[in-house]
Order: sequence, then C-alpha cells, then structure tokens
Amino acid sequence: MDTAITILDREATAGLGEILLHHPPGTFAPTPASLISLRAIGTHSQRLRGIGIDWGSGTGCLSIAAARIPAVDTVLGLEIGPENVRAGSENAVRNGVAEKVAFLVSDSYEPISPRDRDRLAGLHGKVSFLLANPPASGSGDGFEFRRRVLNGARDFLSPGGVVFLSISSQYGEQRILQLERDAPGFVYRSLLASTDWVPFDLARPDLLECLRLYAVVEEMGGQVYAFKCPSAVNVLLDARGALRRFEATGESPLSRWQTHLFQYQPR
Repeated sequence: MDTAITILDREATAGLGEILLHHPPGTFAPTPASLISLRAIGTHSQRLRGIGIDWGSGTGCLSIAAARIPAVDTVLGLEIGPENVRAGSENAVRNGVAEKVAFLVSDSYEPISPRDRDRLAGLHGKVSFLLANPPASGSGDGFEFRRRVLNGARDFLSPGGVVFLSISSQYGEQRILQLERDAPGFVYRSLLASTDWVPFDLARPDLLECLRLYAVVEEMGGQVYAFKCPSAVNVLLDARGALRRFEATGESPLSRWQTHLFQYQPR
C-alpha cells in the first residue's frame, strides 16, 4: 500500500501554517479528535511556551503545530508505536521543525530505551505544557488514559503548567470535573475547542467497541454517558440507548469532539 498524505491548511491549523503529514500503512492518520486538538493549539497558542510534551504523539500532527509557535522552545513526543515515531520524525523534517521536535518510543511516560528514559527524566519540573489526544482505554469506563495523562504529568509540569486534553462530550461533565479529584493538583479551567454535534461513527470498529464498553459500564452501575439522538431534537441517549438504536436502525448517535484545559496548581 502507498503512503497516505494529509494536508492540513491554515484554516485547519488556526493560523499556524500548512502541515503536510505522511502516514504510511500501520501508522496513525489524523482523526476528528486530532483536528479539534489542532484547532485548540492554534486558537490558544498564547498559552503555549517553553518546553512541551505530546503524549501519544502519533505521526506528529500536534507536536508540529506547537513547534510553529515562536514562544515554544521544544516539544517531545511520546509514542508507543515505533512506526509512528519514525513517521513523526520524518514529518517534523518535512514541515521544517526538526530542530524543535523529537519523538521517543515510550509506553505512556516510560520510554523504552535507557537513553530516552534519561532524556525524559531530565524534564522533571521543567515542562510548561502537555498535549494529549488519548484513545479510549480498553478497560474500566474508557477514561483511564485521561487519568493516566494527568497523574503522570505531575512529574514534569512546572507550577502553572497547562494540559490541552482531548475529551469528547459523550463522557459527560461529571467525569471531566472528577479528574480534579482523580488527579490531585489539577484544576479544570475551560473548554478550548469543540465541533458541532457530529456522528459518533459506529462504522468505525474502534468506536463501536467503545460504545459497547460504555454500555457495560452503565449496566454495572457506573456513571452514564451522554449522546444526542441523531433524528430527534434535544433528545439525549445514554450508551445503552444509543447502542439499542444503532442495532435497530443503523444510525450512529451524535457526540462532540472537544479539547479541554487543565492547569497544574500543586499545593
């Protein structure tokens, strides 16, 4: 298979210039969640400066965008897939930011090689911002990677540091605010960017598996999820209702891809 190419224009990057991404087979292509994270970076670029970390950097979209901001010195991408790390490094060169961006093969905050572990450890307490567009976790309520992002970030962020965290709206406001308790030291600040209501596209196997996981969480007494009915005004569906409707009609429920701002304020 040929390498796929995505061109993100100045509108997509909210003024940070065109980004050309190559994503070979087996690597990550930009998703709707990536694009709203990208918009958040461009729209709120004044919040980003100094040293940054891109958690789960994929093929480098968010790292490259942040590196375009003059006040940003360096961005270190942490990515578990070696193929994505190679593609991200090539994309950094392709987009003229290789001197400001580096990517490490890393399982969350645990780089694989000893040299990379030393490099990341050298950033303890020195990081001003962290970007993260995590997938749903495959266990629990699907929110575990967001908790992991914030709890691990405490080792690296300086006081006042910010996290641009992708959290789509179906998780619900209660889960978002509970992150303040699940990751002590962080304060929720605001919504940075959001799409309109768009299909939670259940033709994608990964999203269908997420919805099934959410339904199990609700069956076990967990917090409910919040989707919008695609064909009825102002009707919300929990995960079980959204799954039943999809199985009966083939219609995907609606959600909103969003990026939220957390700030590190240790006591």
